[in-house]
Amino acid sequence: MSAFESLEPRRGEQRWVLAGLVLVGALFAAQVVGGIVREAASNEPSYLEKVQTCLTERATPFDPVVGDAIALSAARGALRTTAQGNAVTVALGGSEADAERVYRDYVAVAPTDVVRTRLDRHRKVVFLWDREPTAAQRDFMYLCTLDAQE
Repeated sequence: MSAFESLEPRRGEQRWVLAGLVLVGALFAAQVVGGIVREAASNEPSYLEKVQTCLTERATPFDPVVGDAIALSAARGALRTTAQGNAVTVALGGSEADAERVYRDYVAVAPTDVVRTRLDRHRKVVFLWDREPTAAQRDFMYLCTLDAQE
């Protein structure tokens, strides 16, 4: 057997390995492109839009947050509204860890009495109330942020 004859089976194996790698790469690329297209074509409203829809359906006006860098840093957005006469800033975290970060940022700059009475984190959402909220006010905002809790 010559050296040339012994290399021939190796080349065949290398071709199969290369063909397999190309196939795996093509499948991976197709999955990535499919995911991007699915996201782009999705008409699913954002979590902020879902909260805004809930407030609109309950005749509760809302505004964008202005001048509050902590609330604006929340991954899913933030808004200002009034729940039964008590104004509140609502910051929607992208995860519970993100909401905890927003909460800790408020704790770092807010007076202790504000933290104890007007600052509230409910899973992925942080609420900063203008006045201490009643149970009904809290329940109203928890209801309108249920989708954002996912």
